[in-house]
Amino acid sequence: MTDDALARLRTARDAVDKAARDTAAVADELRRYQKFAKPGQPSPHIVQLRQQQAAARVAAARAKQGFVLAARRWVDVDGLAVPEKVSLEAFAISWLDAHPP
Repeated sequence: MTDDALARLRTARDAVDKAARDTAAVADELRRYQKFAKPGQPSPHIVQLRQQQAAARVAAARAKQGFVLAARRWVDVDGLAVPEKVSLEAFAISWLDAHPP
């Protein structure tokens, strides 16, 4: 059971990292095209990029929520104590960084 919770935590972290990369990529592309956009009505391409950016942000928020839920389950299953003044997310990330697979 402990390995299952840890595996889910690692998978959730990978999802958070992927969502962050996707969000950054769409934002970079949007900035590149908006730089040369003419004033007035945005082009269909820019509208599409804005929709992609919104979808990427939603995916990032869901991935982060999934990571926090997986971290809570992992802490409960392993019986770990999160130090005071440290967020659950920061604790899980630091533990994962210190213990690579």
